[in-house]
Amino acid sequence: MKSPYGTHPQALRDLLDAVGPAEVRVFTLAEDEEYGNASINRFPIDKNWSGARDFSGVRVFEQVVEEDYEDAAVRLGETVLRYASPESEVVVFWGNVVIPTIGISAALAAANAETLMDTGDDVWIYPPGRNVLIEYWHSGRITAGEIPA
Repeated sequence: MKSPYGTHPQALRDLLDAVGPAEVRVFTLAEDEEYGNASINRFPIDKNWSGARDFSGVRVFEQVVEEDYEDAAVRLGETVLRYASPESEVVVFWGNVVIPTIGISAALAAANAETLMDTGDDVWIYPPGRNVLIEYWHSGRITAGEIPA
């Protein structure tokens, strides 16, 4: 059976329009699996939050809840830049596997955080080489936590 991964790249249209297609690297299934296995897939699923990652067993660097969507986007962008240098590439995963994982500069991810949130309800951002995963959960919860070994 063929994987549904990335079968709806049109979900990235607004992001590509905002930053330009040359600024986004769309991942293959193999790249998605490689970066996922180094980050998001190391977390168990939180049984109380369908699909959210369970940060209870790891060091949480910060966690906030922003009830206002636009404030949450600003906070998510600020959080990205606390853990990744602006010129470095970050990996962006969405809660829906049909939306392809991407690589984008931390600066562009931060500046377009609301568009990332609009692309899929839940967003995880991983700065390769850093032992941190940033989660935006659709309730407005933003968490930055240490990736389990």
